[in-house]
Amino acid sequence: MRVAIVGSGRLGVPLGRLLSTGGHEVFFSDADPSRVAAATAATAGRARGGTPSEAVRFGEVIVLAVGWEAFRAVSAELGDALSGKIVVDPSNPIAERDGLAVVVAVPGGLTSPQYQQRVLGEEVRLVRTFNTKYSKELLTLGTVGQRGGARADMPYWGDDDAAKKEVVPLIEDAGFTAIDGGGLSEAR
Repeated sequence: MRVAIVGSGRLGVPLGRLLSTGGHEVFFSDADPSRVAAATAATAGRARGGTPSEAVRFGEVIVLAVGWEAFRAVSAELGDALSGKIVVDPSNPIAERDGLAVVVAVPGGLTSPQYQQRVLGEEVRLVRTFNTKYSKELLTLGTVGQRGGARADMPYWGDDDAAKKEVVPLIEDAGFTAIDGGGLSEAR
């Protein structure tokens, strides 16, 4: 599958490494071209890179691996290009303040992916996953699973059953056991 990763940082790079090892075509993107170059180098040439808009054109599945506070701006920048696409949201409502992680209140009493769905629009097929492990832990656990060791659970949530079915092989190829957590209202 062609997977575009928007955000070549702490989460995007390890996830891209796992997916490229798992046999998927990966395209890294970021506002900072040097981060894209470092991300593609981390896959030993198994991935490509470019701009976020190029990534969205490339990807069958788009991973928005950006921080919670950047999600709205990145979504607005990509706009209608995301319409009809499967978008994986690995974000959590956490921001950094003075070097410390701070939980951000989600507006309207929604779960964070319900809020992200509102930001993206109903025409985007949102699946929440890859958000339950820290980035270093994600790479370590996924690599163990890919090499035949014990597989860690990786829950996923979504309101579009067909989109969820498309994302399950990505979870499994990344070295995890996919666990259906239900709809976006039930997500963590």
